[in-house]
Amino acid sequence: MKVVPLTSARRLHSSSFGLILVLAVGSALRLIWASDMEWKADEVWMYDAARAIADGRQPWPGVGMMNSAGFPNPGLSVWVFALFACLAKSPVALVRWVQGLNVLALWLAFALAFWSIKDRQERSIWLNGIALAAVSPIAILFSRKIWAQDLLPIVAVLFWLAHSRRDCRWGAAGWGLVGALIGQIHMSGFFLAAGVWLWTVYGQMRARVFRPVRWRWWLAGTLLGVLPMLPWLKTIAVASGPSSRTWVALLVPKFFAHWCATSLGVNLGYSLGGYFWSDFLPSPLVFGRPTYLVGMAHALLVGLGLWALIRWVRAHPRPWSDLVKPGRTPLGLDLRASGVAVGALFALIGLPVPLHYLIVVFPWPFLWLKAIVPEQDWCWWLILVSQLFISVAFLALIHQTGGFADSDYGLVYRLASTQR
Repeated sequence: MKVVPLTSARRLHSSSFGLILVLAVGSALRLIWASDMEWKADEVWMYDAARAIADGRQPWPGVGMMNSAGFPNPGLSVWVFALFACLAKSPVALVRWVQGLNVLALWLAFALAFWSIKDRQERSIWLNGIALAAVSPIAILFSRKIWAQDLLPIVAVLFWLAHSRRDCRWGAAGWGLVGALIGQIHMSGFFLAAGVWLWTVYGQMRARVFRPVRWRWWLAGTLLGVLPMLPWLKTIAVASGPSSRTWVALLVPKFFAHWCATSLGVNLGYSLGGYFWSDFLPSPLVFGRPTYLVGMAHALLVGLGLWALIRWVRAHPRPWSDLVKPGRTPLGLDLRASGVAVGALFALIGLPVPLHYLIVVFPWPFLWLKAIVPEQDWCWWLILVSQLFISVAFLALIHQTGGFADSDYGLVYRLASTQR
């Protein structure tokens, strides 16, 4: 039995306590000011559809709303909200379910990593990465909407839990089942399921060191998960409409740019548009004067990210060759599956990747950043505190202004609902 030195044990417990505190703060930021949620066409459509189904005024649909790829989503994307609407009688009550499930995803992932990962280095990457996800500005933004994509983190955690136990019957069956269902919540889930499957097979062929897979049980779970989307398959088989596929997506793989920006927390321009530059970066205001502290936090994060990436590239003389290796540990295999394989599938199929498609690879961009950041504690805590500061400033700006009607965020629910 390996004895851990007392000083190391104290440091481990102290670090874990600090990360748990970060998770608690991130959970609170997901839950506060629920009526400040976005309330645009997608959110209104989803709430009205869920309310109509729950009240019996509309049958359970075979398909959901149209997506950016030019065809409707599967019906499961609406069914989940209809189930919530049976208990939630208002938009704020409905978004509470989304917020709560995102909080649950954080704590479940943290607990599973703490108790099940034995390697101290891998466990540290997991725990710190989940803590970063807790305070990430874009992760907080995507946990406060009546939007099918915002349900992906909790499903992704269950997906990775099952995949990690693919050598047993329940794990393999669960991997297949959740892999089939996650794409029915949002199309990006199909890319996750396909990318992980391909990389798992590739890893077994190349490395031959990973746990075996109960493939028959995986197939059984997959077939079971396919059943709810049969009406959707029938619909899209005869549907015709515009396609968003483009060869530009192959030449400009936005997935990887979004991956880096998401991990650093510097992409709230997606939501704020021009107000990101005119109102957000100069904030907060002190006595009516801009301090530009938010802008300085962004600059600091970009600088630290570039520094960490350059150090990683220098430490790997053949970075691309190292990336396409399956990985010698479960962390290496899964990180490459979610990053390299999923991103390559998006590019090869030619789909432009909006930022919200990155929700499906939760929590891997944050784990990736922790994996390449140098070991110095001060550097990592600087990243955590900077992203926390940006998140608080963003929520405060939205609460004070009520949102921006001509930005992606729009007016908050408490204001927009009165104009409906």
